[in-house]
Amino acid sequence: MESTHSNWWVPDDFLARLRKKVSPEKLAQYGMNDIRQAYYGPYLGLRLDDGSRAPQFLPYKAGFASHILFLGRSGYGKTSIMRALAEGLYDYFYLNGRKALIIVIEAKYDKPKVQKLKEFRNYIVDHFGYDYLQENYPWLESYLQDYYRKRPLLGKIGDFAFGWPNVEGMMTKVDANHNQFQRHRLKPAIYPSTRIVFRPTRDLSLIAKDNGMNVQVVEGKLSYDRLEVKDLIKFMYVNTQTNYMRLLDIYWGQKRIRDPDRFLKEVIRNEYPPRPGETVEDVLKNSRDRTIANLRTLMTKLKSDRLFTSDPKEEFVRKLTPDRINVIDFSANSHLSEEEEAVIFHNLVSYVTDEFLLKWDIPVIIIADEIQNLARHALGLAAINKIYREGRSLEISLVSGTQYLSGLSKDLVRGATHIGIVGRLASEKDAELLEEILDERFDNGRKPRSLEELFRIRKARRGKGKFSIDCEYTFSIEYRVPKTL
Repeated sequence: MESTHSNWWVPDDFLARLRKKVSPEKLAQYGMNDIRQAYYGPYLGLRLDDGSRAPQFLPYKAGFASHILFLGRSGYGKTSIMRALAEGLYDYFYLNGRKALIIVIEAKYDKPKVQKLKEFRNYIVDHFGYDYLQENYPWLESYLQDYYRKRPLLGKIGDFAFGWPNVEGMMTKVDANHNQFQRHRLKPAIYPSTRIVFRPTRDLSLIAKDNGMNVQVVEGKLSYDRLEVKDLIKFMYVNTQTNYMRLLDIYWGQKRIRDPDRFLKEVIRNEYPPRPGETVEDVLKNSRDRTIANLRTLMTKLKSDRLFTSDPKEEFVRKLTPDRINVIDFSANSHLSEEEEAVIFHNLVSYVTDEFLLKWDIPVIIIADEIQNLARHALGLAAINKIYREGRSLEISLVSGTQYLSGLSKDLVRGATHIGIVGRLASEKDAELLEEILDERFDNGRKPRSLEELFRIRKARRGKGKFSIDCEYTFSIEYRVPKTL
């Protein structure tokens, strides 16, 4: 271990306070840079531009927002870096005895991760024997046995599977004597997580098993009361040029009658009053009026869709907790359209800004992978702009990643506090915009002339790039390795 007098260690008095708050057994599970980030801010990676390979930390300012945008082509490690940053933020707040609400928007699962678990299992058996595997990694053998029995139902591990340690990082040698973790002075770990799935496409127990240890999987729902008319239009594909749209505006929107049965009864009482001897139920059942029929069909669909609930205690935002990393599962585990994902994201941001932060005085970090899926839709973009606009005063930070900016609002870049480039940029237009904002030259290099050269370039650049703090101080970096798979 480096001397405690090193400029890159931490003051002795801070280390003493840390040991009082965190047990020696727990501290032993952390690497040196894990502990350093409790003092300096979340660990980003190793500096490459000055030849020092010194660890670089992201200064965290309490009471302020730090919006981060990661840009780069597919295959260079954006998602891994965002997962690593989620881990770093969790450790930063935990080691400092603080709480934060960390929410991850996951866009997809990653089937090849099962192959990595298989390779690690074989690596352990070949080098240390089967008894060593059973003694030290019983969870690994148990999962793989279940996988072989139940595939293809199993084998769909999420991009943000915080319940698996990063076995690939343990096996990947960076030189003759060190693996990825040793180079970055980190240790593999797992993190407690809650995974929220919408209209699940498979059994929740299978999703939980796929995503490792200490993971809770729950079904997410939207409360009727949280659905505005514009949300109903997205979910139920309502024709806006109709009389029943007018009635939705009045009774669901203005009068906020958000129960389907009560809504229908109020419409009948006020718009189609029953004749003498006739009840509201009679009108609903027997009327041939097209508007009534359409409203009845709409409310029946709303009641039968498992995404919605009349019980506010069942809605997904009530399942968020600062004690765990919260994963909003927009992968194929959830049966959602992009528009529906944007509505849910908009509801999430509104809940955080308008309700959660009235009760909790803690930071909120939302980490959104494949942000273009949300930014392409009006409600998703409105939610992003709301975070950018109000985040600094409410201490809400948005960490997002995308391959390209083409067709997206330039506000995604202009609203970011920090910008990270991973691997290569996707287009010259993206490079020109970043050069304008950061006053920095970005050279993607010449295009590969063969598949072999492409794979060589991708391997050399994977997990590396540039990072700009406050869009003013830009440096080359080898990003940290994630501690989870």
